[in-house]
Amino acid sequence: MELLAKHPQDLAVVLKHMPLKSHRKAMGAAIAAQAAHRQGKFWEMHALLFQNRRALDRPDLEKYAGELALDLDKFKADLDDPKTKQEVLADQAIALKVGARSTPSSYVNGMGVRGAKPLDHFAKVLAAELVVANRLIDQGTPLAEVYEKASKLKLKS
Repeated sequence: MELLAKHPQDLAVVLKHMPLKSHRKAMGAAIAAQAAHRQGKFWEMHALLFQNRRALDRPDLEKYAGELALDLDKFKADLDDPKTKQEVLADQAIALKVGARSTPSSYVNGMGVRGAKPLDHFAKVLAAELVVANRLIDQGTPLAEVYEKASKLKLKS
C-alpha cells in the first residue's frame, strides 16, 4: 500500500483470494475478508487476519468484525451466504488460471513475482515498468493502449 500511496496515478492493486487447501482455516478467513469487503473494510480485516493467523475460528472472525465496528448481523449473514464463498472461489479460479500456486503470488503488469518480497523489490519492478510505460506515452501511445504495447515488447525480448 505504501507504493500505491506514492504512485496513485500509476499503480492499481488488485487482490484475488487464493485460500490454500493445505491451510484448513484459509477458506474461512478469505470468506471473512470478503464479508468485511461488503462493508468497506477489506484491507482492515485482511490485516487483522494476518496479524492473528493462528486464531481464525468463527468466534475469532466475529471478534475481529466487532473490532472493526462492522454491522455484526450483516457480517454473520455474509459469512453464511453461499454467494460470499462463490466470490472467493471465483477469485481462486482466476489466480490458478494465471499460474498462482502459493501465497503470496504477485504480478506486476503480468510479470510474476513469487513469494513474499520486500517493498524495495516491488519499487524496482515498478520503476522499470514506469520507464517502459513513459517511453510509450512519450512516443504517442494512448494511455488505454500502454499495457498492451508494453506486454508485446516483453514478449519480443
